[in-house]
Amino acid sequence: MQNSHKQILLGTRIPYSLKVMLSKYCLSHGIKMSYFITEAIKEKLLEIAEDEQDTAIVEKRMKNPKYISQKEFNKYLAKRGLKL
Repeated sequence: MQNSHKQILLGTRIPYSLKVMLSKYCLSHGIKMSYFITEAIKEKLLEIAEDEQDTAIVEKRMKNPKYISQKEFNKYLAKRGLKL
């Protein structure tokens, strides 16, 4: 049996107004609340992982910065059809 198919009950407290909004949304869109919440958690965790990966890349690049002149930067932008 794979753990990915195993489900557990997650008890949490949320503001009543948020629960009402969630209920209305799920009802009007034909979505089960448990599905919506599961997908929202997955989406948020992926977003956090991407942010952490981006931060690691920036930190790595900051250790060995490569600077270009304003003239080179303007040339770079012009090649891409962008102008300041």
